[in-house]
Amino acid sequence: MGDIIIPGSICARLIDAGIINENQLKEALEIQKTSKQLIGTILTQLGYCTEEDIAKTLAKKTGYKFVSIDEVGVNIAVANLITPEFALRNNALPLYEEEGVVYVAMQNPNDILLVDNLRMITGYEICPVVAADMELAVAIENFANMNSGVEDYDDDAEDTTAAESEQLDIDDKPTVQLVNQIINNAIKAGASDIHIEALEKYMRVRFRIDGVLQEIMQNPIKMYAGVISRIKVIGGMDIAERRIPQDGRATVKFEDKTMDVRIASMPTVYGEKVVMRLLERNSSQAVTIKDIKFSPRQFDRFDHAIRMPYGFVLVTGPTGSGKSTTLYATLAEISTIEKNVITLEDPVERRMAGINQVQMNNRAGMTFAAALRSVLRSDPDIVMVGEIRDSETAKIAVEAALTGHLVLSTLHTNDAPGAVTRLDEMGVEPFLTASSLVGVLAQRLVRKLCPKCREEYEISHAELKKIVPDLETYGYNQPSYKLYKAKGCLTCNNTGYKGREAVFEFLTVTEEMKRLILDRATITEVRDLAVKQEMKTLKDEGLYKMMEGTTSLEEVLRVIV
Repeated sequence: MGDIIIPGSICARLIDAGIINENQLKEALEIQKTSKQLIGTILTQLGYCTEEDIAKTLAKKTGYKFVSIDEVGVNIAVANLITPEFALRNNALPLYEEEGVVYVAMQNPNDILLVDNLRMITGYEICPVVAADMELAVAIENFANMNSGVEDYDDDAEDTTAAESEQLDIDDKPTVQLVNQIINNAIKAGASDIHIEALEKYMRVRFRIDGVLQEIMQNPIKMYAGVISRIKVIGGMDIAERRIPQDGRATVKFEDKTMDVRIASMPTVYGEKVVMRLLERNSSQAVTIKDIKFSPRQFDRFDHAIRMPYGFVLVTGPTGSGKSTTLYATLAEISTIEKNVITLEDPVERRMAGINQVQMNNRAGMTFAAALRSVLRSDPDIVMVGEIRDSETAKIAVEAALTGHLVLSTLHTNDAPGAVTRLDEMGVEPFLTASSLVGVLAQRLVRKLCPKCREEYEISHAELKKIVPDLETYGYNQPSYKLYKAKGCLTCNNTGYKGREAVFEFLTVTEEMKRLILDRATITEVRDLAVKQEMKTLKDEGLYKMMEGTTSLEEVLRVIV
């Protein structure tokens, strides 16, 4: 092996430090013969070392300082000394400045020409530092996203106005450029909503990411009026009216995505607050049941219910809990060429091939109830009603389920048992509910721990029981448990979480359950019977995901009561 290892090389230093051994290096070198990857990349993929190990070793070899970008952060004012194009082209990013010296994270700190270029561009002395490749790549990508704009607006609303089609040069209009950057960053971050609000001394911009609001930037209050006016222009709203709430809409084309933007303004003490809801018009991939990630102990019951030839299946939960996504995935699973599938939606959030989707229009009299009556004359096999909003819609949906149709819909209740009593409150006779209802799925969305930075810790049974008093009820009786908590890194925007996953409970309407419904039983009685019949509750499923390391105890307590 001696002829393979070059003295003083990164590989030799990794071996000297005891991070890898010669056999591991030999395996990586064999792979490299048929791969164009760097040896360090192969070693990390094999799990023999981390990117941080390689970066620290490189720092020792070159004599430059190692930094963790997660810990030191990126000073945006310093980063803006160069352009995003320059950063992407050279894999380098200025991080911070101290006493006239700018510290720049570089993939190759020995690149003298790059250091000279940076010195000329910035006007500062340059000190290269070494960071992990992934951290540097994420930091540069975030920097580039913050400095790029939305390519094009295409307002194709039915009532197009001159304001909607107004074309402004984003290079010459700082306010327009800022609005474009805000929308761009929101789309890149996967935000569902953008909140722009005036406070006493500054304008605040927040994104709702994974169901939680995060502050993204603060701007001088003098920019606020221009930003609000620009958003109103985009949404076809009255820029002169500031005293009453307004609604607007626009369509944004960004990269390969077409986003519907629904805009709502509301007057507050310091000025108007604007909220923009982002909805992707055309999803490139259909959501499937597999994407929903049911736990095996829940899926079989739900799968049986949605394959019934007729009946009523409800999905419940608060706003933003993923009910529509679950329904779309269900339709994708059960829709076939032999079935006539019709959906009634307000709005149509995702377009699906082979399905007849109907957009509601209350002003034209196209309500859920009116549309449902019409649909039942169109020979449907499966009907999806976007939401049960009133007693009339509820009664028609139940009657449709009784006349040989499979009806899927959503309802706003806290849990699955609550849907049974809610239908009674809406005026649906218990005998109709008992005869038509097949099952109720309740769901919540919990944030998933960032796999890069989550931290393992141990908690005793006694400590966990103080937080979850009914712990033993769910079968947890160990002396201690290994759980994970959120830490925060550059990858997850220092939140400790990245992405979300659904937590479910499915209530099956059995013969015994039908008798309870006919007797107008309370929620508690319905829940007790469902649990007796082995329904896994939301809390049970939340604890299950916590124990397997998908989410944290804090997140389960935040989302599930």
